[in-house]
Amino acid sequence: MKKKKVVIHFGNLIIVLLVIAILGVGVYYMYNKLNDKSDTPSINNGNSVKDSKVIKKLTDLGYSKSDAEEISTNLEEEIINKIDKKYNNLVEYSKIKYFHIENIDRYDKLMEDENYDVEEVIMRVNTSIDKDFYSDIETVNNVDDLLVLVNKYYALPEDYKPKDLITVDGEQMQRVAGEALEKMLDDIKETGLHLQAQSGYRSLSTQKRLYDNRVASEGVEAADRVQARPGHSEHHTGLAIDVSHDGTLEESFDQTEQFTWLKENAHKYGFILRYPKDKVYMTGYDYEPWHYRYVGVEIATLIHTEGITFEEYYVKYKGLY
Repeated sequence: MKKKKVVIHFGNLIIVLLVIAILGVGVYYMYNKLNDKSDTPSINNGNSVKDSKVIKKLTDLGYSKSDAEEISTNLEEEIINKIDKKYNNLVEYSKIKYFHIENIDRYDKLMEDENYDVEEVIMRVNTSIDKDFYSDIETVNNVDDLLVLVNKYYALPEDYKPKDLITVDGEQMQRVAGEALEKMLDDIKETGLHLQAQSGYRSLSTQKRLYDNRVASEGVEAADRVQARPGHSEHHTGLAIDVSHDGTLEESFDQTEQFTWLKENAHKYGFILRYPKDKVYMTGYDYEPWHYRYVGVEIATLIHTEGITFEEYYVKYKGLY
């Protein structure tokens, strides 16, 4: 019986050997990579270079290495470059996403004067309520923005008049807000409840007359709690509306079925309760359960869900400081 002749295909053998060699090199490389305990940074490790630079800057200013590392993790390098001395509370401040280095001296002062936690300190300073109302007033330049902020620190230009006003239930509002109000009034009516628009857009001269009358009868301090000064009224934007169930504007409105319905539904139409009872210190106005501001459904829903004021929304989401 003849033996079968074995034919060796050298081409295939070479390919097999190459594959084995490549696998061997790969295994060797991975083993060394996983077991490499060298402290030498990789050649292209730009972050390490940046971190070393800012950490050195901070430790030179007197921060401990651990504090410097945490600060460098929380803050961008351009912010750290503005730090020129050691601040006792910087580590805690840096953990708050709406911390602004420009306000750090004011944060420290409020921290010393009041028993607030760090987040409350930063919120109060960024909304300017660490200052007297109607001080450091800034004239807004985004007058046509539906999210324009008008309060005791931000004023509308004296010649401002909103565009595209329409009349709803006898009151003027900007069209987008007026149409939302009309839908809201129609829908609450479907539940058997009556709600009427009481006061919408007010001109600068009308606001001045209302404010001056309050001052004449009650004095400046009392007037400022319930009436905006000319240029500082949300009614001047054409985006605010006072509503009533009986033609009066009283705090007892919050005991009505209409208010309960608004509390549960106003945000669905883009409106927020602008001056809530628990945030008088923030808004500067006495509680007004009848005053609603249009901001659009998305933002109104966010504000409603988080239980915050419009000022707090600005700080948290638009970078106000």
